[in-house]
Amino acid sequence: MNSDKIPTYIRIILALFFTCFLHSVHTTEKYPGDICFMVADLKYNSTQGVKICEIQHASLSMFNGDIFRSEEEESIHKEFLRILSLYNEHGWVVSNSVSDKNLVSTLTSSAFWQSPNDIITLLSDPNFMHQAKQPADDIYDLSSYQGFLYINWSQLGVIADFEERFPGMIVIDKSSFPLWIDKYKMTQLFAEDPLLATFKPKWGSYKKIYTKELAEEIASDLQCTTFVIKPRGEFLGNGVIIIPREELDEVLFYVITKSGKLAESTDPSYAAWKQDPYDSFIVEEFVTSDPLMVPHLENKVYQPTMRVAFVLAYNNHCHQVHFLGGYWKTPALSLDDEGDLLHKNKDICKPPYYCAVEAETMQAVQDELRIALPLLHSKMLEFYASSPKTGYTPAKKRKFELVLQEQPIPSL
Repeated sequence: MNSDKIPTYIRIILALFFTCFLHSVHTTEKYPGDICFMVADLKYNSTQGVKICEIQHASLSMFNGDIFRSEEEESIHKEFLRILSLYNEHGWVVSNSVSDKNLVSTLTSSAFWQSPNDIITLLSDPNFMHQAKQPADDIYDLSSYQGFLYINWSQLGVIADFEERFPGMIVIDKSSFPLWIDKYKMTQLFAEDPLLATFKPKWGSYKKIYTKELAEEIASDLQCTTFVIKPRGEFLGNGVIIIPREELDEVLFYVITKSGKLAESTDPSYAAWKQDPYDSFIVEEFVTSDPLMVPHLENKVYQPTMRVAFVLAYNNHCHQVHFLGGYWKTPALSLDDEGDLLHKNKDICKPPYYCAVEAETMQAVQDELRIALPLLHSKMLEFYASSPKTGYTPAKKRKFELVLQEQPIPSL
């Protein structure tokens, strides 16, 4: 899973090559049109370039750092609506499935968007069901659909046959649904392409079987001195632990056995592991960004993580990446404050611990992401096409049975 690092300048040269190469490769793909709205949390430094720590669904994200960006930059919410409108103006957003209510408000500021509160209200709307049943004239062309449907997978997943039931809808994030929540599945996509793998820190997946040799095995695999331990199914930073080599064995013992002195901690970094249902976990090398001085935080110097919001579009057999904006997130403690490694290096996603990204740095990050993200989207489409369309449970489906039986599957 580990890969040799490709210097940043070589990646930029490769970008020119892949601008042409990716087009010729991706035109052979025959997937229907697809749009995903996602965020990447990444490290960036002038030596290694971009290292993507995580990619997740934007429906789970709060864009609190947006207000710390330059006044000349459009908000992420408005950019999202603008980009969607390039492909199709109409849409429905299920408001209780999206974390950032300002995003919902922006979408519904358009006369072409509607916002039912929940999935029951959506499925009870005759207008939505009429539009949803009308198949697209050309499934490869996003403009030929009746509109977008923006709802997260935890709700839509109760309808196993949503593609057949809603052939007129562009379901935002559809190709990422099989990757919902599970960090391992998304990370594994990076490992399947040699170039894409260079955009991830070195990492490994390990079974929850404790041995005294495990810490040494991980240190040998990753060849680093500081480690990031991640649960597969958490978000908002819960369960993410950053530790030096000398503490690795103790933390592994707790993560695997849920016992030891760390079991008494109420810190979400540790407490989240008590309910972790997976039989394995992820360990990454800890990669740093160039240190950042933050003027509104007394000019203290922080170890930041960049959050970048973007739309991946696959339309008429071609890939497009649309960047919506980005900002730095910082830990609560600066590098000069007293405190442990974890709290000096793990961002907390709360104001005022955000900062704008300089235009030159953002451009450098985007130049690299333009190489990585089309490759990733291609992998996502391939994975979705080969995945069984079962993301629901019978218990969840029964909850909606009465509504669904009133909405027969359209003839195709």
